[in-house]
Amino acid sequence: MIEQKIDSALLTIQGVLTGLVVSVGIVVSLYIIVTSMHKLKNPQEKDEVFRSIGRVMGAVALGAAIIWVAPWVYNLFT
Repeated sequence: MIEQKIDSALLTIQGVLTGLVVSVGIVVSLYIIVTSMHKLKNPQEKDEVFRSIGRVMGAVALGAAIIWVAPWVYNLFT
């Protein structure tokens, strides 16, 4: 009974952390787009903007993966 409640609470925390990571990623991506909107006519600047957005998306994917993989790895050794 208590184990189920703890597992449920941990899943809720994981969901909230994942949502937080994704929300921060969206805000940072929008900030990058809005602040570099005037530079998008230059192809090199456009490439730099898209690269930075790609890095943000990669960081979001990595952060979300760590949130879900770390407890799984911990449970393997306990």
